[in-house]
Amino acid sequence: MRIELNGGTKLSFFQDLYQEARSSLEALFAKLAQHAEQYKGSTKIDGSNVEASHVWNITYELIESQVTTYIPNPCTSPKMQSERNERNAKSVETLLRNKRDELAFEKMNDMDERLSYIYGGSVWLIEWDNSIRTHNTVGDVKISCLSPTRFVGQPNIYEVKDMEYCFITFETTKEDIVRKYGVSLEVADDAESEENADDKTATLYVCYYKNAEDKVCEYVWSGETELLDIEDYYARKRRICKHCGKREELCTCENAKDSFYELQNEDYEELERDIVQSDGNIIPAMSEVIKDGQIVFETQKQQVLEVDGSMALEDAGGGFAPLMVDVQVPKMEKTRLPFYTPNILPVVIRKNTSEEDSLLGQSDCEFIRPQQQAVNKIESRILQKTLGSGVYPIVPEDFAGDMDNSIFQKVFKANPNTYAQYGRLDLSVDISKDIAEADRIYDHAKRILGITDSYQGQYDSSAQSGRAKQLQIQQAAGRLDSKRQMKNAAYAEIDQIIFQYYLAYADEPRPATYRDAQGNLQNYLFNRYDFIERDEAGEYYYNDQYLFRTDATIDIEKSRELLWQENRQNFQSGAYGDPALPQTQLIFWQNMEKAHYPWANDNVERIKAEIARQNEIAGYQDKIARLTEDVKNRAGYENKLLQQIKALKGGTNSANV
Repeated sequence: MRIELNGGTKLSFFQDLYQEARSSLEALFAKLAQHAEQYKGSTKIDGSNVEASHVWNITYELIESQVTTYIPNPCTSPKMQSERNERNAKSVETLLRNKRDELAFEKMNDMDERLSYIYGGSVWLIEWDNSIRTHNTVGDVKISCLSPTRFVGQPNIYEVKDMEYCFITFETTKEDIVRKYGVSLEVADDAESEENADDKTATLYVCYYKNAEDKVCEYVWSGETELLDIEDYYARKRRICKHCGKREELCTCENAKDSFYELQNEDYEELERDIVQSDGNIIPAMSEVIKDGQIVFETQKQQVLEVDGSMALEDAGGGFAPLMVDVQVPKMEKTRLPFYTPNILPVVIRKNTSEEDSLLGQSDCEFIRPQQQAVNKIESRILQKTLGSGVYPIVPEDFAGDMDNSIFQKVFKANPNTYAQYGRLDLSVDISKDIAEADRIYDHAKRILGITDSYQGQYDSSAQSGRAKQLQIQQAAGRLDSKRQMKNAAYAEIDQIIFQYYLAYADEPRPATYRDAQGNLQNYLFNRYDFIERDEAGEYYYNDQYLFRTDATIDIEKSRELLWQENRQNFQSGAYGDPALPQTQLIFWQNMEKAHYPWANDNVERIKAEIARQNEIAGYQDKIARLTEDVKNRAGYENKLLQQIKALKGGTNSANV
């Protein structure tokens, strides 16, 4: 994207660009607002100024029935198969699994599920935050799930990866602006606030864009205040003194201030020591110089040794000196490792279901809006009929008693010649047909979204057995599988960005844990240096050629009972081994634990303790058996020795013994 100021400022350029992009998406944002109102139970009737008096919110009911706590499980594989690449792929997978536990994915998933169904998609922002620090590490990944109403993309471009720029808006406090962007409180006070917001909050506008060199950049402002302008957003930055040209930590200039330093990109790091990779290979601190694919040699003097290893000497004008000869040796230089630089926008959009020429996917609200409107009309009519109907008392016209009728609300006065002096008037109406029509339209909405009564956990007379009900649930889940696949695809993109961030910025090895085949918790370290390789031209580079997907077999939220049942059948049939053995029982309960069976972990620990106790008893028994054998051997030896002593005392020839 080219930034053309035309006499203006950079701030005004981005403000105009945002307004232009936002204006072109007015129809989309109006539709998103309509979807949100529908989900919350709006009483508006399309094409009418009269609002519904009663709402049966079938939109909310059907969307909530689809919400799942399922979080896709990461799965990584190398593009080129090798032992090293396979090991690194497992390392990445272990790291990503730990990120699922460390970050608030449960909360974000809960919001993501609803945003996707309501608006047709959700927006994920993946950032590297250097302010996240521990005793041993600096920086970590920060992930946010945002509403599409806070995202403005480049008009007429429907994939984030193809965009030249995009905008995200945030609401934050002015104190946070001071901390994060290093501006004064007076500058933060001038920041823009949304309508109906207090004076302590502000709206941030963040633009991610690609410059002429295809580098991702970031520009942040609020109101008329520029807060941040970063060229090459992903590049390593170092603060360089404007006077001496040295890095901030090496600068010795007197009275140095922040204004004396400027940010410069840092392209590589020079090694001061050898780096040992996880597989035992070493990245040396000094590397051979390679030019045009060939090692560069240089001439050096070396001592000559005799055959016996002693130093060869030569006459040096009355004395002897070591004999030196010229030899060709590889030219060495300090190893320079390039810093890895991601090249993708830090935004991922999860679509509900795909839609042609659309940044977001298809919204469930949009497809069942006609049914929601019809149900609202019918429910309003039912309410009017119900409130207006009833049995009302009749009194004479000349009745002068208390006319308060708080129960029936109405009292009819009648001519005695027409009605009895006292009586009642039945104005009840039949609403059974209205109820039947509302239920019929509700069934239409469910069929549109592919939801059955069994899937919702409601009574379904068509399923006569437990197996039939399971098949119904699976069939409904099959119709909804497209939404799950789009969710899996979004998580795979998120995982790829996380991986690239760790290659770029995780200088220290990052600890992670995993469970081995025996269910024991093991430690692991993710080391970005494990991904460094050297090509034939002598250039070091990061091998980021890995494929990211999610493990679809983990989506068991709607069929856990079926999984538990199959696990029991495998156990009983001996698929895991002899069911009577505690080792087999341990495998069974470990599988049940993975399938989130209640109290399965307690059984796993109990069986582990029993196996340990039995192993201890078996160890004692082996020790007793060995001691018993030793005693028998010793007894035999003592008996033989006694026989020899007796023979000697009796004068028996020792040779015959």
